[in-house]
Amino acid sequence: MRIFVAALAAALFWATPAKTQTYRLGYSAAVLDVIELGTANFDVAVMPNRYAVRAGLRTSGLARLFDQTEITASSIGAVSGSALNWTRYDISHAFAGKFRRIQLTRPNGQVSAQISPSYSDLGARAASAAQQAASYDPLTGLVALGREIGMARACAGAVLVFDGRQHYRLRVNPRSQGRFNGGGYDGPALNCTLRYEPIAGYSASARGDPIPTADAWFALPAQPGFAPPLRLTVQTPLGAARLDLRSYEAR
Repeated sequence: MRIFVAALAAALFWATPAKTQTYRLGYSAAVLDVIELGTANFDVAVMPNRYAVRAGLRTSGLARLFDQTEITASSIGAVSGSALNWTRYDISHAFAGKFRRIQLTRPNGQVSAQISPSYSDLGARAASAAQQAASYDPLTGLVALGREIGMARACAGAVLVFDGRQHYRLRVNPRSQGRFNGGGYDGPALNCTLRYEPIAGYSASARGDPIPTADAWFALPAQPGFAPPLRLTVQTPLGAARLDLRSYEAR
């Protein structure tokens, strides 16, 4: 979280790839660029007819004294033209001495969920079967949004996501274009605003909480295609929290 014959093959690079395209990205998280929060990874592989995504997050440094969190997640699905059709999503989340595993599958276009332990409630207004079916899983959603940005070569696009309980929209809008040099990437990049818009599956109180708009940087591919995320900054009561690229590998 696809190559279009001749000029079209270049334009649709990400839609019908002649070979496997892989990205391996590593990140660090910190507040005020000083207080270490954790590390994360995001690995994407797209083959001619299918794709796979893996991601992980682990708290470290001072944050681990307060909240020992470890997340591992994966998603697989089919590539059909320019579309991603996810079939299975699996996430394991260990936090504060607790553990939850969510497995989502999508047989016949309908979402089936196995959640252990199950949620005590699914929000003031639960996500409907139609909303779930029309959404990506969280990892596929990130890849799909990166594809929209990279194909448009601009901060334009939005995706719907369902994570087993919450249904939301991720939307980007333009800020600027420039050069990003850091974490193993040195090249043109797009600076976007990233908005998280809750739709269903939230408690009544949570829906009223203000959600800050994030400042996000995405790599601008040489040809229209996937735009990998490079940096994400969100303002918090403690100051700016930033997820920053630390390693970048693309093949």
